[in-house]
Amino acid sequence: MILYYSVENPALEAFQEKLGYIFSDSGLLAAALCHSSFAYEKGLPGSNQRLEFLGDSVLGMLVAKLLYDSYPNATEGELSAARVKFVCRDALVKWSEHTGLPTVLMKGKSLKNPPPSIFADAMEAVLGAVYLEGGHDAAEFVIRRYFLWTGILFTEKELDAKSKLHVLLQGEEMGLPVYEVESMTGPSHSPNFRVRVTAAGRQWTSEGASRKAAELNAAALAFEALTFDTSASKDFIVS
Repeated sequence: MILYYSVENPALEAFQEKLGYIFSDSGLLAAALCHSSFAYEKGLPGSNQRLEFLGDSVLGMLVAKLLYDSYPNATEGELSAARVKFVCRDALVKWSEHTGLPTVLMKGKSLKNPPPSIFADAMEAVLGAVYLEGGHDAAEFVIRRYFLWTGILFTEKELDAKSKLHVLLQGEEMGLPVYEVESMTGPSHSPNFRVRVTAAGRQWTSEGASRKAAELNAAALAFEALTFDTSASKDFIVS
């Protein structure tokens, strides 16, 4: 049941900006932010538990799709391991803290020291509400912001420079990188490749003992530069 309970809190606007979605239906947002303890104390007909149920599925599906698209060379096991890192309680609690959800969640007075799990559950409820109102695209946009804020969770061994660059460009909707061999010099048994990568309208060139090595080196240069540019130019705020 959707709760049409008015939420008046100056922190709500900041929360929605950090989240990446502005609700048109304040009642739907209120429903997502209504913990069962609050609903019980106020005699409300329902809490955010149904939205949490929906959001849990939406989160799992969108994270899986984003990882599938972002890591084209990853195995099923690697993708599954990565998904856990994004949908686990600890990650969701950190996301809730980043957005400021704990300051706007409506909870009962009996919860003087609420367990972190209620904030993780509430983030799922909010995502469920985003999906109901804004549809798939809105929910995917929110998850992309979460994905970027959380950062690349693979270890250096699991994710090479080309994959990192691919993830960054896709998350920022900058298109895909293009690699071109500029030259190959040296003897056949010890060649030297010079490769250029074009990404986000810019180019970087590097060399390596193989085409793959040169591409990785060029991608590393591009990733470092673009990571600095994107982190310096915005704070994931919806304009």
